[in-house]
Amino acid sequence: MDVYINGRFLTQKTTGVQRVAEEILKNLDKCLGEQNIRAKFIILTPKNVIKQLDLKNIETRKVDFLKGHLWEQAVLPWITRKSFLINFCNTGPLFKKNQSVFIHDAAIQSAPNGFSKKFIYWYKIIYKLLGSNARNIVTVSNFSKEELINYYPKMEKKISVVYNGANHVLDIKHDDEILKKHGLVDKNFILAVSSANPNKNFKVIMDAVSKMKDFEGEVIIAGGKQGNVFSDNTLEFNEKCKWVGYVSDEELVSLYKNAKVFVFPSIYEGFGLPPLEAMSLGCPVISSNKASMPEVLQDHAIYFDATKPEELVERINLIFSNQKLVEGLSRGGQAYAQTFTWEKAANELVDIIKREINIKEN
Repeated sequence: MDVYINGRFLTQKTTGVQRVAEEILKNLDKCLGEQNIRAKFIILTPKNVIKQLDLKNIETRKVDFLKGHLWEQAVLPWITRKSFLINFCNTGPLFKKNQSVFIHDAAIQSAPNGFSKKFIYWYKIIYKLLGSNARNIVTVSNFSKEELINYYPKMEKKISVVYNGANHVLDIKHDDEILKKHGLVDKNFILAVSSANPNKNFKVIMDAVSKMKDFEGEVIIAGGKQGNVFSDNTLEFNEKCKWVGYVSDEELVSLYKNAKVFVFPSIYEGFGLPPLEAMSLGCPVISSNKASMPEVLQDHAIYFDATKPEELVERINLIFSNQKLVEGLSRGGQAYAQTFTWEKAANELVDIIKREINIKEN
C-alpha cells in the first residue's frame, strides 16, 4: 500500500508551516523504521525543489511536470488517485477525498487584516472545499480546532489536534557572528521573531519601548517580509528597535540563547512555535494573552494584553529588575518545552493514518 506526501513545501523557504512539515517528516521517517508499518511512504515533489530531506524510510520522487498551485491541483491528485495523501501546509488537492490536510489556523477568517485580498479569497475557497472533501483535517491546537469548526462546520467530525514539537532547536549549533554583526550585548536585548504580518503586532513592542525613557538595551526583531501574502509589511523602527531581517537557524539559536527575554506580542496564532523554541533554550518569555498562547504556554510565560503597550512596559521592567523571576521562568519553561517533541507529533500522525486507511504493522 502506498501513502503519498505532498512535497510542494520543499520548493519554499522554511518558515512556520514548512518547519512543521520538515520536522514531522524527519520523525515520521524514524517512526516508520521502528514500527515497520505495511505501507510504502513516498514524497512527491514538483521539479523546482530547493531542499532535500535526509530520509531512510520515505522515498522522494520528483514529478517534472508543472509546479506551484497548478502542480498541486492537477498533477498531484492524478498520481495519488488510488492512494492516501498527506498534506502539511494548509493546502492540498481541492476535490480529493482520500487525504489528510494540516490546516494550522483560521486566520484568514478571524484576523483577515494580515493578508492580501487575493490571498484571503483563494484560501477561503481552499478551506471550504478541503473541509468538505478531505477525509481528515489536522490542526495544531484546540483553539484552532474550535476556530475552524466555527467557520467550517463540516470539519467537526473529521478534525484532529496534533501539537507541534519544539525540540529541533536543541540540535542546531549556534552562530554568534550575528551578535558581533549587530553589536549585541549578552542579556541586554529583547528579542522578537516572526514575519512582518500586522497580526504579529510588532508595533506594540515599539510603542512600549518608546515609553521606557531609561531603557538602555535594544529590541531585535528577526524575520522575513512576505509582501506577496501580507497586506501591510511596513514597520517604523525607532532608535531602540532594530529589524535584522531573515536569519539562519544557527543565528536564531544564538539570539534565543543570548536574549534577556523573548517577547511574543501576536494578536492571532494557531499554535505559536517561537515562544516554545525560546523556552527550549532557556530564554524567558513574555507573551500576548490572545488566541492559542495561554493554551500552549500555560503558566510558563508572563502574559500581557496585546493591545496595551503600558502592560508590556510593566512586564519588561519586571524581567529586567527581578533576576530570581528570570531564573525561575528559564528553568520552568525549559522543562515544560521539552514535553513538546516532533517524535510525539509524528507518532500521533501515524495513529491518524492507521485509523484512516486501516493499515497495520507487520
